[in-house]
Amino acid sequence: MKLEDIKKDTIYTVPDTYFDQLPTRIQTRIYKKKPVFGLPFHWNLAYKIAGPVLVVLLLIIYLGVPRFGNSELTAEEILAQVNTEDLVAYLQTTDITTDEIIEAVDFTNIDLDFYDQEPIMQHMQMNEKDIDALLDEYGIDNDLL
Repeated sequence: MKLEDIKKDTIYTVPDTYFDQLPTRIQTRIYKKKPVFGLPFHWNLAYKIAGPVLVVLLLIIYLGVPRFGNSELTAEEILAQVNTEDLVAYLQTTDITTDEIIEAVDFTNIDLDFYDQEPIMQHMQMNEKDIDALLDEYGIDNDLL
C-alpha cells in the first residue's frame, strides 16, 4: 500500500462560528475573578507601615550597638572587665588545652614578687608520700622538679 492510495478525507468538523467566538471565550475565562479568601493584601499599606518600622529599627541598631572601632580600651583592659569565673567556665567548655594556654602566655613581663615574700607552700603540711601521690596523679615526673 502506498501513501498516494490513502483517501484524503476530513473527518473532523468545526461549527461555523467557532473561530469567531474563540477569542471572546478565552478572555472571559482569563478575566473571571476568583473568590478571595481572607483579607485582601494592599502593597501600598504594607509600604506605609514597613517604612517607619524599618527606620526605627535601623536607629535602634545604630544607637544601641557599641562601636568597637572607636574604643580606646586595650585588650588587657577589656579582658579585665570579664569576670574570672566566666573565663574559667569558658575555658572549661572549649577544646583549648593547658599547653596551648601556656604557649600563648608571655612570661617575660610577669611580676613574680610573691616568691620573695614567703615560700609558696609554707602553710601546707604535706609529707613526701602525699607530694609523690599528687605528682603521680597529674603525671609530673619527679626529675623535672
